[in-house]
Amino acid sequence: MKKAAPLIIAVSLAFACVEDQDHDDHNHETEVISTVELTFTPDAGGDPVVATFFDSDGDGGMSGTAEAINLVAGMTYTLELSFLNELESPAEDITEEIREEAEDHFVFIAGDGVEGPASSTASPFVTHAYADVESDYTENLVGDDLPVGLYNTITATGEGSSELRVMLRHLPELNGSPQKSADLPSLFAAGDALPGDVDVDVTFELNVVP
Repeated sequence: MKKAAPLIIAVSLAFACVEDQDHDDHNHETEVISTVELTFTPDAGGDPVVATFFDSDGDGGMSGTAEAINLVAGMTYTLELSFLNELESPAEDITEEIREEAEDHFVFIAGDGVEGPASSTASPFVTHAYADVESDYTENLVGDDLPVGLYNTITATGEGSSELRVMLRHLPELNGSPQKSADLPSLFAAGDALPGDVDVDVTFELNVVP
């Protein structure tokens, strides 16, 4: 099994604060996301492929960097996403807050080689499907039990290279009505405007090899 290459590449970034909605254990209003970690675990067994985005100054003037993702054609992976603030000591796991506010968050995964709920392309070599729902993390209180996107199924159906874009949106209720809905991935794929705010938007180099 080939692991993610150590190559570091530039990343497009639309950054990145997860608003803190009445958490008892936090006194500040926003959470900085400095790190996005993607872990691709082969369903057939073997070593996981890990690719990490890191921004050394948080929501500052410098762009972050991301490791390339190298997958193997014909294999299916469980993709787990983690969001961290490593600018604090000890590092803060923002993923736990996303789980606690599952009904207010949605991850979109896209790319010109990716076919899935949030991405449509004429020549896909990777497919994406959500592998979690809100009730996996917390009680589903409002609306449908929708995906969150912390766990996903990625199948490498062919060989190719493109980008893999990961966007986390914060979608709290607005005027008592939910902003999160089942049609948001298709709206994202169509390039339509979405409600809520972007918490983080990063792009990785994606390679699928024989």
